[in-house]
Amino acid sequence: MKLLKQASTMVLASTLLLTAAPAVWAADFGPGPVAVSTSAFPGQVDASVLDAKITKEQAIERAKTYITLPADYSFQSIGLNAYYGMNGKSVPTWNISYVKKVKDRYYGSANIAINGLDGTLVSYSMNDNDPDHKLSYPPKVDYQAAKELAAAFVAKVNPSKQKELLYNDTAEKAFRTPLDGNYQYGIRYDRSVGGIPYAGNGLNVSVNGDGQITNYNYNWDDNIVFDQTSTPISKEKAAQLFHDKLDLSLQYQIPYNTRGKKLPIISYFMNSFDLDATTGEVSNPFPQQAVNKPLTDKPLGDKPTASLNLTKEEAVKKITTTFNLSSEYKLQEANYSETKDPETGETTSTWNMSWNKPVTDSSANSKMVLGSNVWANVNSKTGEITNFNFYVPYTPDNDKPVVGKISLDDAISKSNNFVKAQLPASTDQLVLSVQKDYPEDVLKQMRVWEISYKRVIDGVAANNEEVRVSIDRVTGEITNYYANLSSVAYPATKPAVISVDKAKDLWLAQYDIRLNYVAENDGYMGGLPIEKYKVMMAAGELPMSPVAANKDGQVKAKLVYSLISKNSNREAFLLDAESGQWRSAQSGDAISLEKITVSDIDNHWARNELQLMLDYQALDVTDGKVNPDQTIKRGELVKMLVIAMNGGNGGIYYGAERKASFADVSNSSPYFAYVENAVDRGLIDVGSEFNPEAKMDREAMAQLIVKALGYQNLAKYDGVFNNQFADAGKLAHLGDAAIVVGLNIMSLTDGAFAPQAEVTKAQAASAFFRFLQRRAELQDQPRYYY
Repeated sequence: MKLLKQASTMVLASTLLLTAAPAVWAADFGPGPVAVSTSAFPGQVDASVLDAKITKEQAIERAKTYITLPADYSFQSIGLNAYYGMNGKSVPTWNISYVKKVKDRYYGSANIAINGLDGTLVSYSMNDNDPDHKLSYPPKVDYQAAKELAAAFVAKVNPSKQKELLYNDTAEKAFRTPLDGNYQYGIRYDRSVGGIPYAGNGLNVSVNGDGQITNYNYNWDDNIVFDQTSTPISKEKAAQLFHDKLDLSLQYQIPYNTRGKKLPIISYFMNSFDLDATTGEVSNPFPQQAVNKPLTDKPLGDKPTASLNLTKEEAVKKITTTFNLSSEYKLQEANYSETKDPETGETTSTWNMSWNKPVTDSSANSKMVLGSNVWANVNSKTGEITNFNFYVPYTPDNDKPVVGKISLDDAISKSNNFVKAQLPASTDQLVLSVQKDYPEDVLKQMRVWEISYKRVIDGVAANNEEVRVSIDRVTGEITNYYANLSSVAYPATKPAVISVDKAKDLWLAQYDIRLNYVAENDGYMGGLPIEKYKVMMAAGELPMSPVAANKDGQVKAKLVYSLISKNSNREAFLLDAESGQWRSAQSGDAISLEKITVSDIDNHWARNELQLMLDYQALDVTDGKVNPDQTIKRGELVKMLVIAMNGGNGGIYYGAERKASFADVSNSSPYFAYVENAVDRGLIDVGSEFNPEAKMDREAMAQLIVKALGYQNLAKYDGVFNNQFADAGKLAHLGDAAIVVGLNIMSLTDGAFAPQAEVTKAQAASAFFRFLQRRAELQDQPRYYY
């Protein structure tokens, strides 16, 4: 059985793209006023950016040539906006929106953006909420067909750029056959300069499983000057340099969704980087940080006992005296809260407080306006301050260059003394981490020095455990303080780990090396601790910095070798430094990053279905074999069903606070999360025993599938079903058997259902694949449980 139906020719692509549906353009376009606005970015916007060369009517006409909407979509609005592109430059853009509305309900929307200068299609998005439009499973088009559809769409809407585009295969390499028909193929084209990609320009096309173009985004800048004279080093040389220059660090990571007790895993952490393709040096390197020792060789004091039970007044006094808070700050609130750690049973109690210092408007009105604010948190049992934040509202003075009076060395000295006083029991594990050199233009905008301390135990950093201090460069006052130090019992001495060279080989094997262009001067410029900057960039919490242009408005692009991840669609993972095994960063479970292949399914009748389950690690492999004709255990089958129902979207985890529903499937069982998830879904009922190692029979599997479809109540009406099974008398749940046979999820043998017959792994994989097909046909979009 083929898991995906092939779209064999470009004829299909054209058919799906260029539908015969009537257009709904000028006839629906109203004569009302045009909305004109600018993007809500800081700073002043030149009104000239809204001087579009393309008129409203021309934009509508251009949109009609690009996109053919179904007849039941009607015009909603049009507006001229200042779109911010690269380097902070604005482009006037016509934004046109359409909706599909039936009575008072919205069933879909479409948005089209047209460049107001040259009429090109900037973006398009289609959102179909019609419950009658159900995407089939398996998807009608596979990845190759989706690529053909995307290519045909680009040829239609942007033919002039076709020869300057290069297909980016990163997403395709990481692709796994979906478990749900509601899937979007992401097709990316990078700008090509002499056959070398520049990812800063290009376009994205999304194609759904039915072959419809659902999204398009185009970004291009003609003011980029590409270095086409330099000769790059060879890819082989670059590979060696990546290995030589790769700087791995050891750190403890705690998988917070692990089964049982949360224990730290020592891991090798890798920071990706680019190589200048001409020199072989690190491109736009992050500022080097000095290798520092802990603040002290031994702790300056003992950890405070959790016995204080501070009153509100005592907590308030703790903050006002520690930070010299003046009487002008008036206490606004003081809330007490308690949280219990489900694993340790320990209760943490905290006072959460805030102050406000109102100021008077200097104008003739003399009204009270928003002033400075302070927030702070104190552990009521230990008396430790965990957070202090001082906020000053924006004033015109904020735009003036900062003239610092406090040197970085003086700030570090003050910060060190403050941390020693606040956390005397941890000074032997706190290592100073601070950027020493800042560009002069950055210093003019920096009001505070950011100083941080990483928690390090015998040379191994504790992930996300740190202390941060901010010191005002003008006044020398501490404006922010944050301490995140856990009570986790880390090893006192560093465990034995695999060699750095072996760790480098394992990490680099997860990347492809690609020669490409990048804009110059788009790296880190300072202003934040480098570790914080890296984490925030990785999490998408910081926007991409504008690329510096020269006086002619041009941007220079240089050649670099980049590391391109092969696992872009995977959940977070880590490299266990003791074993060299890849593990889920969420659960700590051992995982495989490579496509799982086994030696015993090549000629099997259920090869495709089995491989699909292997791709999502829903089946276990032993000695390179999955043993497809082996009877499946109850725990194995529930795991496979839950993963199939979840669509492969992330992991399924339960913490220590979850009480086991069965005595024989404890929190430490490999089946725990899946069995508990099945309980939550109503697939199995709570009882004393689940028998995860027992063999699964056909009738029990039929019951699970019927519950997964939501037909368990219907199945109780035995009289409405065909009961002409040869062995009907042996069935305890005739309705369940009739439903799965009637839907062609399970089959009969010589007219018999064989309810007590054992189910093999291959039979289970095949049944679950057909379950996914029928679910797509019968039900609304599936809900995912995490």
